[in-house]
Amino acid sequence: MRTTGNWTVRLIFVSVLVLLTAMPVLAQNPTGTLSGRITDQDGAGLPGVTITATSPNLQGTRVTTTGVNGDYKVAFLPPGDYQVTYELEGFKSVTQEAKISAANATLSNIEMELGAVNEEIVVTAAQAAISEGRTGASNITLDELENLPVSRTLGSAVNLAPGVANSGPSSAPSISGAMTFENLWLINGVVINENVRGSILPLFIEDAIQETTVATSGISAEYGRFTGGVVNSITKSGGNEFEGSFRVNFTNDDWQSSNDLSPERVDDISQSYEATLGGFLWKDHLWFFAAGRDLETSDSATTDLTNISYGRTQTETRLEGKLTITPHPSHSVIGSYLEIDEVNTNTDFGVILDLRSVNAMREDPQEIQSLNYTGILTSNFFVEGQYSEREFLIGVGSGGVPDLIEGTLIRTRGEGFRYWAPTFCGSCEDQSRNNENTLFNASYFLTTEGAGTHDLKVGYDTFQDSIFSVNHQTGSDFTVYASDIVRDGAGNIVLDNQFGSPFPIFDPDASSQPWIRWFAVFNADLAQPTEFKTNSLFVNDSWQLNDKWSFNIGLRYDENDGTNSAGATVANDDKVSPRLGMSYDVKGDGDLVINASYGTYVAALVGTGNIADGSSNGGAIGNYRFDYEGPALNVNCVPNVNCLTSPEVLQEVFDWYVSQGGVFDLSLINENAPIFDLLSQLGIPGATTQVRGTFKSPSTDELTVGATKRLGSKGLFRADVVFREWKDFYGQSTELQNGTVQTSSGPADLTFIGNFGSEERDREYIGLHTQFRYRFTDRFTLAGNYSLSNTSGNIDGETGRSGPVPGGTRNYPEYSEARWNYPDGDLRTDQRHKIRTWASYDILNSQYHKLNGTILFNFFSGQPYAANANINPSPFVNNPGYQTPPTSRSYYFSDRDAFRTDDITRTDLALNYSFTFNAFGRGVEIFLQPEVLNIFNEDGVIDPNGLDNNEGVTVLESFNPFTETPVEGVNFRRNSNFGQPLNENDFQTPRTFRFSVGFRF
Repeated sequence: MRTTGNWTVRLIFVSVLVLLTAMPVLAQNPTGTLSGRITDQDGAGLPGVTITATSPNLQGTRVTTTGVNGDYKVAFLPPGDYQVTYELEGFKSVTQEAKISAANATLSNIEMELGAVNEEIVVTAAQAAISEGRTGASNITLDELENLPVSRTLGSAVNLAPGVANSGPSSAPSISGAMTFENLWLINGVVINENVRGSILPLFIEDAIQETTVATSGISAEYGRFTGGVVNSITKSGGNEFEGSFRVNFTNDDWQSSNDLSPERVDDISQSYEATLGGFLWKDHLWFFAAGRDLETSDSATTDLTNISYGRTQTETRLEGKLTITPHPSHSVIGSYLEIDEVNTNTDFGVILDLRSVNAMREDPQEIQSLNYTGILTSNFFVEGQYSEREFLIGVGSGGVPDLIEGTLIRTRGEGFRYWAPTFCGSCEDQSRNNENTLFNASYFLTTEGAGTHDLKVGYDTFQDSIFSVNHQTGSDFTVYASDIVRDGAGNIVLDNQFGSPFPIFDPDASSQPWIRWFAVFNADLAQPTEFKTNSLFVNDSWQLNDKWSFNIGLRYDENDGTNSAGATVANDDKVSPRLGMSYDVKGDGDLVINASYGTYVAALVGTGNIADGSSNGGAIGNYRFDYEGPALNVNCVPNVNCLTSPEVLQEVFDWYVSQGGVFDLSLINENAPIFDLLSQLGIPGATTQVRGTFKSPSTDELTVGATKRLGSKGLFRADVVFREWKDFYGQSTELQNGTVQTSSGPADLTFIGNFGSEERDREYIGLHTQFRYRFTDRFTLAGNYSLSNTSGNIDGETGRSGPVPGGTRNYPEYSEARWNYPDGDLRTDQRHKIRTWASYDILNSQYHKLNGTILFNFFSGQPYAANANINPSPFVNNPGYQTPPTSRSYYFSDRDAFRTDDITRTDLALNYSFTFNAFGRGVEIFLQPEVLNIFNEDGVIDPNGLDNNEGVTVLESFNPFTETPVEGVNFRRNSNFGQPLNENDFQTPRTFRFSVGFRF
């Protein structure tokens, strides 16, 4: 186990570096706003009231005055607890305790009484965790995550919000029914989405996160490049007092229960270290914050179906440095730096059957830099500017070796299992996925006597997404697809004694005819990064007409431009998206508020770089798929007696390939060679595949109606009905009208990529999002949420491995029908019911001892999936003139939503004990936090074979898909493992124990 000394030195170095370089590195630091109206006892607005806001999280004080009708706005408030004083000569002063949340507006209307100066306390913090405005949002603080039995990560915080379901590929979060790559993830204003799959990158240190705001509906025009939700996290910033923490987290593979597919547990305690330190260099003017995290873990895993155990390790160091400078109370600059150095051993990709397809090592280094400026030019005029950049190298050292036999991946036609070699190339060019973001905005707070107040904001936002990739799919650039795998009499996969890998079956007469697939890389030396840029303008007016009526009028303009890895333009699109909303305060006191909104959200072209590279000849891959018609291999052989091993099969396959004129160099292709008579699929980037026109940005229209109800001064209930409809999906077209193109392999069908067939695709979401929080006493709080929703249509549009994928409704349209190729039904991300409710009770709360117990109840209903597989429709279609008609089409043998995964119920428990004492004149808190997840060890399958498309079904006898109805047992069968778990990760989290200890001061 490494000591913490090395990264402690680096942490100090990074902090000093931030101090020296804060000005050269400029990201939007999400702040909050406090606004409202001050009235007298008769309801008349009071101009000239002085409002003074102070907080441990604010450098200095913030002062403003009310306008002609008593309205006010205090902008750019760092999240935290505030004391706000309202003063006017001749009136009693009022002091309010307010909770300000990141990226949220807090409304506070105050009534002042005539009389001598007298202080009054108004407590409003109880409702701060749930938005009361038009935006459906939840705020989760570090303190709440500390008490709950969840990981202190952004993902855990997001999953505490309604409208969020971990139902996407690889359990990624879908927000309000969107595809999982269409959420916007921000930390300190920096976009941390991974560029291809749009997933969240772990660019944070848990103890450094101050709070996270999750917006799921009714989102204003200030935010773009999403169709799901917006997640805003902010890290700590230091203060006028020195504060810090040190934590050790303990886990052990042996501290979790096992199931039938679990490997032998590794009894090894893993420890991760976290440290934070914040304070001042100049009180109220110069604060610093630094944090670090050091992790080294080990656990065990098993291969799918074959259940071979293997160990895994992860070593990771994360560092953060942050500097806040306020030379004048009206001007602030925040600079921050984050980095991750991560090394993993024995990682895998896809469904693997042997240890040879495990990656020995991979590195994923990342770093972000950001700078934010806020300026209060007058009491009514505010400006903000930001710059950020993120650099990310992915999968360094991960993949196979560049050898024809050792580096060729073997897969099965029916189920897509992987074995013999790792996916991708472990010694080829490094891949980078970077972004850069610049934003400027200005706002003006206009208060009038007759038309209420207008909070006007205009802004410019430019975001650039960049991917560099020479796309080697395997070490050799070849993948071979076997027709099946040798099994014993019970149907179990048999491994060879020499290499520990399955015996591939190559049977050219099988319904699943074997393939040789050459993912040829074109012009690697010419490759350059793809560049996709979104330039945006927005204007937003938050209009408070009177005590009861308020409106939001917003408009956003997004222009998307993109070039592929050869530098050619593939996107030049723009869209206008309105954001409209209104609120009606029934009694004018905030007790019951009705909200409604309409908006269009336009996505960034996330992952489009990979799709668009089908039109590039700069490092992109071609696809030469040849049907195998060589000698039958391992048909009816006896395992470990006369079956050929994987390398022997590969040698036979490639010997036959060469004998038919197959080559390994693009310059040697001979279109007259016999192998090209067996070409069943051809894709040559920039030749057979082209961008025709331009990519349009996917978007969704949203309509919401909801209400918030205060539960006295102790709680709040919110409910929103959210309806969304998507359009402009990614798609491609291979139609006769496209014509053909001449290649070195002869004439080929021409494929266009863009948004083709989008009008034939549909995706809709309707959901009821409810959330509540009630503080019964100072020691007991009950909170939670319930979501009732449905996501339906005929396009899933993504995979866990590839991110967004284009639909194929116009790919050889004569060879498929909608009813069996892309039927309507509940989509993969559909989760009908989600409940998360927690109760938190302070068992002890004395001067020295505190003990909190929190119990979290979870219920997640199952996800839909189907029995589907690839069939060959070509024998039943009179080819109208295609060069390479398709021999593989996805066929749904059941309804799209015929099956569902198990409903999941889980109860988690956390205890938080702390002992506080004084040392060196300040309080020091020592804490212990044990947690038990799934205390009743409830069982359930969350990822069965068949959940992802074209898995778990074998095609038997051929049938005419246009005129016949296939019969199970005759034309197809569901394999014995269909609907069953393949490894322990396919089950819900078993009973797991973990704990952490540390101290804070």
